[in-house]
Amino acid sequence: MVATDWADERAMGELAIAGHARALLEWHSITRFCGHCGEKTVPKEAGRRKECSNALCKKRVYPRVDPVVIMLVIDRENDRALLSRQSRFVPRMWSCLAGFIEPGESLEEAVRRETWEETGIEVGEVVYHSSQPWPVGPNSMPCQLMVGFHAYAKSLEINVDKEELEDAQWHSREDVKKALTFAEYQKAQETAAVKVEQMCKGVERGQSLAADFNVESGELAPMFIPGPFAIAHHLISSWVYQDASNGVEPCSKQPSGSLSNL
Repeated sequence: MVATDWADERAMGELAIAGHARALLEWHSITRFCGHCGEKTVPKEAGRRKECSNALCKKRVYPRVDPVVIMLVIDRENDRALLSRQSRFVPRMWSCLAGFIEPGESLEEAVRRETWEETGIEVGEVVYHSSQPWPVGPNSMPCQLMVGFHAYAKSLEINVDKEELEDAQWHSREDVKKALTFAEYQKAQETAAVKVEQMCKGVERGQSLAADFNVESGELAPMFIPGPFAIAHHLISSWVYQDASNGVEPCSKQPSGSLSNL
């Protein structure tokens, strides 16, 4: 996914198909038995659903979607955004907060609760931005739907839950804009593509793709965010450029059509 040419719509469309296939395969692997009677399930309709093999049961099973809220928390007064790091992130990468929705909870309530639990920040207004199917989540939840929001902070003091996050910090609009430099993403994509090709040929097998990438100046960027294949990128870039009046365009636009299936 990281090594795909983000400007190539055909490649991105093919990647979306691969993502759909991966999600369905994972779903089939965890629904081998009927949850009602315990008998084996069998694929139906070319694998789009499954059915219990017990003639007395025949319960139908369909792929479920696990909704996940993902939010860019914004400090309007000081023109800053809250970005976080997880321990599994590559060095210097920051992204949005995210979390699963609890039973009986609205999307907006989930945004406020997750933000409070992970960072101690109280959120007021919550505004829907966009959504994105996400087929690369945990194997136990292969069919995720990322629902993106801009959330506006009512408090500013951060208290990080270290069991959930490695760190969370406020970042100015200017600093985040620098993190969106296309040079950083282009070098990251090219470097990852070379490594993937080498691994497919059996070279450098087992090596990590989490390498440092340089900007055009040759210096390491202080931070960067996920690439345009991720909804986090579009939540962040739309905030960075929403008040732009100098004609500067974001380095990428929000995906549409088949691209949203990434």
